[in-house]
Amino acid sequence: MGNRTAHAPAKDTLTLEEIAAELAVLSKANLVRLGRIARRYSMSPDDLLQDAFESIMEGNRHCPRDLNVMVFLWGTIRSLASSQKKSLAKLPVIDSLTPTTDDSDTPPDLDCPTVSPDAELLLISGQDAGAIYSALMSLFADDENAWLIVEGLMEGMERRELQELTGLGDTDYESKRRLIRRRINAKYPKGWKP
Repeated sequence: MGNRTAHAPAKDTLTLEEIAAELAVLSKANLVRLGRIARRYSMSPDDLLQDAFESIMEGNRHCPRDLNVMVFLWGTIRSLASSQKKSLAKLPVIDSLTPTTDDSDTPPDLDCPTVSPDAELLLISGQDAGAIYSALMSLFADDENAWLIVEGLMEGMERRELQELTGLGDTDYESKRRLIRRRINAKYPKGWKP
């Protein structure tokens, strides 16, 4: 593990010892679920899982006491994958490497990426999306399967994938979907208002 200093948790969270104990008793089924989640977000799922566990055990990620550990792990994996994706997006993209002449001393023409003129709008919409995500997910912090289904639906997962991930049969899956709709409609009867 690295030499990074742990960030102080903002609210009541599990200690490193408590989270280590929770991780040590994860069932095989939950470990399989975590592998599926990591595969959903990364071409290198084992590396992503390793990064998630290291980040947690180094004290860089804190699990609130009132949050299910599986929900916390999914969020950590998703967050790390998102950070990696953003880092990769900042790398320059070379669109073309076509030599200008047959002379090998002449450098190729490089098409440099352009900066989007709507960067501010993208930032604002990203903030709105983050607020919607946080508000929506907080409705399901007490229900691991509902949380996993909502998260999966937002990621575009199919019903079959969600049932496999949660281990729910057809009837239980439909019941959970009804619960999700009821909670969202009760909290936001007129739709999302920031």
